[in-house]
This record gives sequence, C-alpha cells and structure tokens, in this order.
Amino acid sequence: MSSHQPIVKQAADCYRQGRYARAHQLYLQAASRYGNHLFKANLALCQRRLSTVSTPANAPAAEAAPAAESAAQQLAETQKLLEKYFTRCQELEHQLMDR
Repeated sequence: MSSHQPIVKQAADCYRQGRYARAHQLYLQAASRYGNHLFKANLALCQRRLSTVSTPANAPAAEAAPAAESAAQQLAETQKLLEKYFTRCQELEHQLMDR
C-alpha cells in the first residue's frame, strides 16, 4: 500500500482486506484531519468488525442482531443523505448554468 495514497483510500482498502484495526487507525487520522462527523460511521463499522472478530463463533445470534439492525439503519440513513446531497448538487449546478 502506497504511503502517498489518500488516507481515506488507504483506510477503505484496509477495511475491504479485513484489516479492521489498521482501517480504524487510518479513519481516526482522517477524522482528526477532516472532521469527526465525516467518519463516524466508518469508525463504528470498524469497531463492530473488531468486536465481531474477537467474539467467539458460538456466541448467540441474538447478540449480533442489534448490531446488524443498527448497521442496516445507518446504511439507510446514509443512502438517504447521499440522495439528498446529490439532488442538491444538481440544483446548484443548474443554478450556475442559468447565470
């Protein structure tokens, strides 16, 4: 992994590779650099993965259900915000073109 890759890309790559502790460290660095609110979900997902990895395989499924439900809710909220911001960007682009 190249050290001159953007820190967020490095973090995302680590997460995809299952290197959740390293991804968490990189997301913490990105959060301190760009704003904690931007990486709150990423940090929470890393924490969940780290706790899942450290949880025994025979742990009750009921313990995993709230985390999965919370992740699904967070994903739905993120999608909703993404659509909102995409629409807003299009509106602003049209305003600039009308000038």
